[in-house]
Amino acid sequence: MKHLFLLFGILISTTLFAQKAEKDTTVEAVGNGLFRVAYAAQIPLGDYAARFGFTNHIGASAGYRTKSNWVFTFGGYYIFGDNVVDKNTLLSSITNSSNIIITSGGEQAFVNISQQGYYVNFEIAKIFPWAAPNPNSGFMFGLSGGFMEHWIGLRADGNNVPQLLGEYEKGYDRLTNGIILQEFIGYHFQGSSRLLNFYGGFEFTQGFTGNRRSYDIPTMSVKDEDYTDFLIGFKVGWMMPFYKREKDKYYYY
Repeated sequence: MKHLFLLFGILISTTLFAQKAEKDTTVEAVGNGLFRVAYAAQIPLGDYAARFGFTNHIGASAGYRTKSNWVFTFGGYYIFGDNVVDKNTLLSSITNSSNIIITSGGEQAFVNISQQGYYVNFEIAKIFPWAAPNPNSGFMFGLSGGFMEHWIGLRADGNNVPQLLGEYEKGYDRLTNGIILQEFIGYHFQGSSRLLNFYGGFEFTQGFTGNRRSYDIPTMSVKDEDYTDFLIGFKVGWMMPFYKREKDKYYYY
């Protein structure tokens, strides 16, 4: 939670500074293309929390904001984290009596276990310029849908553990995927500087996923299961707007 409060504090401070420094009621509302990069700190709930802990998302999206402040974007995000719930027992079937894994060369193996994944989504959002410094900024509410896939990443230094290579790795990675729905509540700031354009707020994710591996080696069982994955967190991003020429003049923000 401390990560979420830190990001929230940074956003609020930046927003107040930007509004004070760049308040301009003469700026016109205009449509523009958008390219955005963002980071999200997420806390898992539901079935997701039974497999992973604190989660990071980083990625980019591109789209268009209309003159009436509707925003349409398509994005892709990389999921990563170090908190795998059963990390200590996941590879117990290939450890020896001393609780270590032996490489093909007879040495102790060092295996990095992590959370890996990605998701793609299409978002529709609406900006309301309430108490905003200009008509192109304001509180933003968004709804999106897409596809998410995540798994347990297993990487042995030197790739010298035969039990974790090729098809064998699939027995441990617990590949899971399915559709997702997301809601966003936050703030969109588009100022008079090309660099000072950002957005941030709370993001909620509901995933309707299922296991895609036929056999799970750690539990020695078939996992034909469906999951309900929930994530809640804070997302903050930087934007690059692109404007077209209208009526022989340019708009610079």
